[in-house]
Amino acid sequence: MTVQVSHTVHAVFVRLSPGDALIDALVARLRDGAVATGALRGHGVLEHVELRTYSPTTRTLGPARAIAGAVHALMVEGTIGLSEGAPHLVLRAVLSREMDAGVETLSGIVVGARVVAFEAVVTSAQDLALPLAHDARAGLMMIGAPSGGAPAAAPLPMQPMREESPRPPAASGAWADVVATSAAQGALKGAAPAAMPARPPPKPVTHDEGELLLPEAGDEVQHFAFGKCEVLKSDGDRLHLRVGKDARIREIALEMLKVTQLDDDPNVRPRHFKLDRKL
Repeated sequence: MTVQVSHTVHAVFVRLSPGDALIDALVARLRDGAVATGALRGHGVLEHVELRTYSPTTRTLGPARAIAGAVHALMVEGTIGLSEGAPHLVLRAVLSREMDAGVETLSGIVVGARVVAFEAVVTSAQDLALPLAHDARAGLMMIGAPSGGAPAAAPLPMQPMREESPRPPAASGAWADVVATSAAQGALKGAAPAAMPARPPPKPVTHDEGELLLPEAGDEVQHFAFGKCEVLKSDGDRLHLRVGKDARIREIALEMLKVTQLDDDPNVRPRHFKLDRKL
């Protein structure tokens, strides 16, 4: 059994526009809100719905079937996690419509739909970034590690970070200040601070166009999901970032990201980088 506890949760209220592609529009809102892990609950009216349902024979989801016309989405629930370094959403729905023979109820995994009217509340775990992994025994996408095997590594394995109070941009020692503050709080409680594991020194990353140095403390990056961020610390394969729009601190791994330096002059400080998903 795996248990992950979030200590920083907030709600995001979403209203989609008529004609929106349901899943694409929701994923775009998740990116805008920097939601990596959470749950969604919504309702509305949808059309051109495609559903997949579970087959006990194959122990997986069957082929998609199209639902003609508009239907009332009585309940739409979703699980949000990371897949290929970006927010991914699995939607489950209970649908209803009036037919000549009476009320028909449909249910399944939503793989496509067009919005007539839709609203949702997203509960976001701001200090977690968990992967959505395929469970081979159940044939479903589920949060966390798959059953019967080794834990699946998140494509963008951000570790849970304690949220810090917003503060003005600091020099390269800002992350050391955070660690020192945490250690001081532990000492006040009578607990000895745990030794920090050594990280490897920053190392170059090689792309098709050649060798490129990693961002370092004091540099600025444009992250594909979080937007503009300040680099507080670089550990070679990880970056500690302060997200510009809400001052939250994030730790990200670079193994699944493409790093592009945006400066014409390589000696300029601070340097500017773009972080994209690797395709």
